[in-house]
Amino acid sequence: MREEFSAIYRLIDKSETICIAGHTNPDGDAIGACLALARSLKKIGKQVWVMLEPYAPKYDIIAGKELISAPEQTQQIDLFISLDCSDTLRLADAYAVLQRASHSCQLDHHRSNEMFAEVNHVEAEASSTCEVLYQMMEGYLPIDREIATALYAGLVYDTGGFRHSSTAPSTMEAAARLMAFDIPFTAVYERFFSEKTYSETKILGKAIENAALYFDGKCICSTITAEEIAACGGNNKELDTVINVLNGVIGTEIACFLYEKTPRETKASLRGKDGRDVCALAQLFGGGGHVKAAGCTIHAPVEQAKEKILSEIEKLFLHEGGCP
Repeated sequence: MREEFSAIYRLIDKSETICIAGHTNPDGDAIGACLALARSLKKIGKQVWVMLEPYAPKYDIIAGKELISAPEQTQQIDLFISLDCSDTLRLADAYAVLQRASHSCQLDHHRSNEMFAEVNHVEAEASSTCEVLYQMMEGYLPIDREIATALYAGLVYDTGGFRHSSTAPSTMEAAARLMAFDIPFTAVYERFFSEKTYSETKILGKAIENAALYFDGKCICSTITAEEIAACGGNNKELDTVINVLNGVIGTEIACFLYEKTPRETKASLRGKDGRDVCALAQLFGGGGHVKAAGCTIHAPVEQAKEKILSEIEKLFLHEGGCP
């Protein structure tokens, strides 16, 4: 067992009732981490709840969905564990459980983490929360094929299939050890990066149609409205692919995708190439994330939100003398 996790080990050892939560609009890393840890803690006799918002069917390859529920208000919670969540706002409804829990800890890899728990273990250079969690669990908590699959799923999702620069030798070593559990690693990769529903494909096409270049081609930005998503027969859980496709456009340095959640609430996903800190950009709007991948919520209609974020991107380029 690793000494750097000793404070978390002590909290788990003395706790019987544990609530685990990830961030709003959970992705593969948050889902994989929450369900992997929950299944493992159940194996050692802990009473466990997982709090996660509804997510896209493609993540159902990760076992443990039946553990998702919220403890009743009267339920005693010995320990609240936050995974892959940088601030309490992104905990959404789970924040109320954090407040009434006897103890709290968190594992995360977001540079913008606000260190809100009693015990905070944040590795900003790590590829994923699932990689950090695997390091914590190895030699301390049980790992079986389904738990290993969940951890691998989060690791492969947040590295973009081992393509992102956060992928390190330790990442590949963790992946290799998880693969030794005979996990369906090919199926996980295909589900996340190749397979798409018909509606998801239609949404991607519409988002590409709406995309435009700005600032001498250094920025690409696209928006999609709730009406356009509905016209494709889909929902806002089928948008993961868009920002990565935009980020692949040659010559761009910043990619931005905004979707309408409500008439006055817009979600923005940001990606940056080397030298572009989109986390700092997201933080201007109360968001956060990583240097090359971040997001935020802008409380404005989607077109106004687009104007706001493009204005900040323009300032960035002007400051460097790189915008005409």
